[in-house]
Amino acid sequence: MAVGLTLTVIIWMLTGVGRGEPQGAAAPDAAPTPAAATPAPRVGVHLSRARTTTRAVVVSGRTEPNRSVVLRAETEGRVVALGAERGSLVQSGERIVGLDMRDRQARLEEARALIAYAELQFEAARKLQTQNFVSETQLAELASRVVGARAALEQIELEVANTNLAAPFAAVLQERSVEIGDYVNAGDEVARLVDTDPLIVVGDVSEREIHFLSLGSVGTALLVNGVAVEGRVRYVAPVAADTTRTFRVELSIPNAAGALRAGVTAEMRLAADEITVHSLSPALLALDDAGTIGVKAVNASNRVEFHPVTIIDSSPEGVSVSGLPTELRVIAVGQGFVQPGEVVEPSLVAPRTDLTEASDTTANGEA
Repeated sequence: MAVGLTLTVIIWMLTGVGRGEPQGAAAPDAAPTPAAATPAPRVGVHLSRARTTTRAVVVSGRTEPNRSVVLRAETEGRVVALGAERGSLVQSGERIVGLDMRDRQARLEEARALIAYAELQFEAARKLQTQNFVSETQLAELASRVVGARAALEQIELEVANTNLAAPFAAVLQERSVEIGDYVNAGDEVARLVDTDPLIVVGDVSEREIHFLSLGSVGTALLVNGVAVEGRVRYVAPVAADTTRTFRVELSIPNAAGALRAGVTAEMRLAADEITVHSLSPALLALDDAGTIGVKAVNASNRVEFHPVTIIDSSPEGVSVSGLPTELRVIAVGQGFVQPGEVVEPSLVAPRTDLTEASDTTANGEA
């Protein structure tokens, strides 16, 4: 029975060899079925067009008076009169402090009398010279007395004028350091005057940006109190400071009413050259493998490209960048899922205005 059973199994196996391949098995020489093609990733793009703008050099600065002066006594004397009060506007020539005359009036009259006497002597001697009664030497001596008397008169007249200390130009009286009864000597400080029209906003510009600026260019200054004023660059230092390697720049601001004050912190925005920029959302900026800042865009062949950019300006509304073509399709949705050189399927979307990346679902084009 065992032998018979074994023979039966062998015969069954031999007869099954010629019945063909099992159902579902592929023929030996049949071509393999190709795998399904992977679809190109979908991204959202928007068309960005360049615009021309003026580059702005931003500088932290402060306001200063147009000019300031320390008024000092040019003769000695006691203070007998005061002019304008501190903080008031004074005109050119207006008295600030008056000193007593002391004996100056008497000396003035004496000098005038000496001039009259010397001139009379000189005229008489000149008439006598025609008759050879006076020598040339005597006549020259009398002429020198006339000159000396006139010089003495000018000296006392100047001393009298110096008893009245007046403003050298229209300005604001910042400080007066004397009062009635004080005695001052020549050279003592009497008052301080400041001219705040125009007001000057000063700042230090780095050596990398100084070549963008020029005299007469327009600039604005945002004061710490929120007031924005406009003026023109009146001075650009020709030599950098030894310690900071920066250049002093002065912006002249009209201040006829005196509403703006010196010593206030300000931020200057100085107009430089004209450049072509694109305005983008900061969320569209990316970094390549080398750490370069740029944006990802789609070219005419629907292939992803990375364009390095230079940030020119930033604000809450977005950033202005240069270094891009005049027009390009910037990837606004899905930029984190594609790499340069990859073929994508772009679709137009509205320009990005938010500061965060879109969700994964939206980036894949499924929403």
